[in-house]
Amino acid sequence: MIAEMKKYGIHLLFLLILIGDLVGEATQIKWLDYTFKPFIIPWIGLFFYLNSKNVERLVKKYLFIALFFSWSGDVNLMFPHVNEIFFKTGLGSFLIAQIFYIILFLKTINLSGKRAFLKKQPIWLIAYLAYGLTFYIFLFESLDIVLRFAVPLYTIALLGMSAMALNRYGNGHPVSFSYVFAGSLLFVASDSMIAINKFLVAIPYEGLLIMSTYISAQYLIMRGILKQYDPD
Repeated sequence: MIAEMKKYGIHLLFLLILIGDLVGEATQIKWLDYTFKPFIIPWIGLFFYLNSKNVERLVKKYLFIALFFSWSGDVNLMFPHVNEIFFKTGLGSFLIAQIFYIILFLKTINLSGKRAFLKKQPIWLIAYLAYGLTFYIFLFESLDIVLRFAVPLYTIALLGMSAMALNRYGNGHPVSFSYVFAGSLLFVASDSMIAINKFLVAIPYEGLLIMSTYISAQYLIMRGILKQYDPD
């Protein structure tokens, strides 16, 4: 009974954080966004920690590093209106997060002992290359000299993260793959909307759309990694 109460309690806390942030985004009430957004990633990290007794130490380490830099990115991207450096620092933080997600996904493939999916079906990489190149061409004229180098670097890391999530297909728990890959696609969608809204055209309810896909992405990736080590 006590364990069940703790389980419901921690999910109720997440629901409160989720509602607070999304209401703040939808209504443009900044104090709500600023109050709740910094707690999204810490909650995901706490949930993972409490349920990760079966997860290998290195996998835990890589996920926590990815979450830490995601949190740093979240906080910095709250203040681009103060100074453009916050946007660039946030971009750099998420770049590091994506690199560690790539390392994490490769690690879980290696643990399975099976051949990686993209080694068998490399043709799927064409879709990622086409998307990244097309997106950069559309953004190019709107980017300053620093971002003309930074954005393609981040795009490679972001799409590389999703490609490595796809690379887990057929390796380990199928539900783990589904969660992680879906999360990676939502991450791409969220970051694409950030770029479109900032550099190309305003997206209606952009904050709500960006944060709902982003939170879902981080949550699904975390739950997918836990499922990889689920004894059931």
